[in-house]
Amino acid sequence: MGNENSGPVHNFVQAGAIHGDVHFHEQAPETPGQLLPEPVNFVDREPEREALDALLAEARGARAGCAVISGIRGVGKSALGTYWSHRVIDSFEHGQVRFDFGLGQRSLGEAAEHCLRSLGVAGDRIPLSDDDKIALLRTKTKGRKLLFFFDNVGDLAHVAKLLPASAESVVLCTSHHDAADLVLDGVRPIRLTALEPAHALDYLRRSGLGERIDADPVAAAELVDRCGRLPHVLRLVAGMLRRRTSWSIARAVRELSDKRRRRDHLHEAFAALDLAVEQLSSAEAELYAWLGVFPGAVFSAGAVAALADLAEFDAESRLAELHRTCLVEENDQEQFLLHDLVGEHASEAARALGAAKRDDALRRLVGWYRRQGAFADRMVMEPSRLRVVDDEVGGENPFGTREEALEWLERERVNILGMVRLAGESDLHVDVIALCDGPLWALHNQHKHYSDTLPALASAIESAAAIEDPVAEARMRSLRGQLLMECGELDEAHEECAKAVAAAEQAGHRRILASALEFQGKVLHARDEFAEAIGNFERARRLNEELGRRRGMALQEYLMGKSLSGLGRHDEALAVLRTALDRLAEFPEDKRTPGRIGVATARAHQALGQHEQAVSVLREVIAATRERQASFDLAEPLELLADSLTATGQPGSRECLAEALEIYDQAESPKAEQVARKLGRE
Repeated sequence: MGNENSGPVHNFVQAGAIHGDVHFHEQAPETPGQLLPEPVNFVDREPEREALDALLAEARGARAGCAVISGIRGVGKSALGTYWSHRVIDSFEHGQVRFDFGLGQRSLGEAAEHCLRSLGVAGDRIPLSDDDKIALLRTKTKGRKLLFFFDNVGDLAHVAKLLPASAESVVLCTSHHDAADLVLDGVRPIRLTALEPAHALDYLRRSGLGERIDADPVAAAELVDRCGRLPHVLRLVAGMLRRRTSWSIARAVRELSDKRRRRDHLHEAFAALDLAVEQLSSAEAELYAWLGVFPGAVFSAGAVAALADLAEFDAESRLAELHRTCLVEENDQEQFLLHDLVGEHASEAARALGAAKRDDALRRLVGWYRRQGAFADRMVMEPSRLRVVDDEVGGENPFGTREEALEWLERERVNILGMVRLAGESDLHVDVIALCDGPLWALHNQHKHYSDTLPALASAIESAAAIEDPVAEARMRSLRGQLLMECGELDEAHEECAKAVAAAEQAGHRRILASALEFQGKVLHARDEFAEAIGNFERARRLNEELGRRRGMALQEYLMGKSLSGLGRHDEALAVLRTALDRLAEFPEDKRTPGRIGVATARAHQALGQHEQAVSVLREVIAATRERQASFDLAEPLELLADSLTATGQPGSRECLAEALEIYDQAESPKAEQVARKLGRE
């Protein structure tokens, strides 16, 4: 045997003769305490802290617990991790090791070596290969209670490799990448979003700004919104206000409202976003720029595909990556959005696309909503109903059921209204008319949104005038007249409908004229001018008969029946209403109009004192209406049923009125007052 040694060895002794025992003394492991100081002014994050607490309590076998805190830059990931770590420091008697990956600037091998050195392994005993370092780290951590805090992890695959084989240890990471994909590996993902407004204000208060906040609470609320409610940005602004002792909160709001000054004050936050985008692939960075064209919007993958001129599959793939990197958020409706500060940053990237490309994107997006809205309209309402634009739409309807289409219309209502506004500003007048006459009108027929739909229809009237289209003008004025009537604005509704009839007469379009006469007749009925209303309905019925439109004839007969009741001719009304109902049997797909005829029939029975017949009819109408899930259409029959139940001494009147009032209140309908008075009398 030779007398030389090379390479690192453990407990090496070289001796000639040995007399007595040999004792080897192992160096005691270090007890590191490397956590950063506890963050000051820490607020909220209670649900996330509870999730981390649960990590300590869970059973997991011979495997360390692991959580990854992710989120947009500046949202407070490291602060949460550090704050929680200090709360539970006594659970880790063998120490806490911290390593900053520097967003991928430092390697897995460097992390493993740092951990080994922190645990007392001498440099000459640390293996050269990363695999050997990790294997030695597992040996050194086995059975020990350690907390590893890995900050700014760039590649989350490193997390799984560094997990100790020790159930008593915990690995806590922060990253700009979402860790949802690692759930099956035992990782607990915790994704942070911006602070709630009250907590953001609390952060500023804890920064010594309480007096200035109390002096102008309205400006303070605007300030936290200007900061995007991100802790890092709030810290920057708090520092600015602490330095500028003479500044009020309102002055800080003005500073952050000026684009150039805002960039200067929030330079660190925007620089972090610059770095995040630099790390994207070219395809992902391009989609990020397209999202900046409409930075405040909440879009589905289909809408994003239209915006960016992509196949929907490609848009979904790129959105998934932007979501993984926490630049895009996703809500529970499968819609994607940008945080306010990210949207502001993305809009700068969008400007680099050029005005021509942004205009093309707008046209594609408006066109997509117009087409999807046309399909939804046809699924929710009678496919053959009058439409002055998009009378025909080709292709397979993407909505499988009426309920699915109605859910889409409600979910996309704000976006459809946004498209109406943007199309009007861009002189896309036909698109404005199509969106109002199609999806918005279909939605209004089911769920009332008066404060939104009325101004949209006013824009559509302006668009019809701009392109000198009297047919479209008559239609849009008729629809707006209907809404004004429903809101109790009868004089304005009468004026609007008179203009609609005049435009239809000018156009010489018989179907549009029949429709305009119908809407005008409904307003006359609401003004108690029943004889004049019947004259309108009779003329509209003749026009529909000339056109061979039997469903149109049935609608006019239904309306005539209502006005006959208004004149006190209830028996005649019942006969005309039966004729209308029989004629509608030819149109089984129309589920709504028979219910409306039923309501008019019940009113006639009530006027004749036939409350038992009214109760029977109304119960059938309510059951059918519940089945088709048309909540607003329930209110009137419920109110009438309450009246007949009271008249016959039957129970349930108050419950019917309470449900009707809730429906009217939700729709902001003026009819709510009347129902509330009835409830007050009982």
